[in-house]
Amino acid sequence: MDIKKSDMREQMEFTLGEQLNALISEAHALNVRTAGTFDATLQPAAFLIVRWLFSHGPTNATTLAESIAMDRSSISRLIGQLKGLGYVKSEPHPKDRRGVLLSLTELGHEKTIKALKEKEAIFYERISRLTDSELKTYIEMLKSLAQ
Repeated sequence: MDIKKSDMREQMEFTLGEQLNALISEAHALNVRTAGTFDATLQPAAFLIVRWLFSHGPTNATTLAESIAMDRSSISRLIGQLKGLGYVKSEPHPKDRRGVLLSLTELGHEKTIKALKEKEAIFYERISRLTDSELKTYIEMLKSLAQ
């Protein structure tokens, strides 16, 4: 009897893993589509930079690279593209004359909001099918997995 319970538990854990992987894959695909909405000429990785700057504000390239787990050369190349398109600007760091702060331009900020609104619409359409009780349960379950 213990073997059957163990096998059943293992199968449920495997099924949970499959569902989490499907959710992660769909979230990634949605992020790639959102990046395309922002600017289809850029690689999706550039949108990671834009999203980070939108969420956290001005920073230097080193902090940005560490925060999004990207190497400095890739960050530099993508920042160059974003600056060239007018989405990102660099300014001297007010406390360190040798340092540079990167931030979104007004255009970058506006396009980010537009792209995120489209992403949110897709996300909210999907969760609108859940009852309040189901939504609360999912939130609590995800919180317990994240701990």
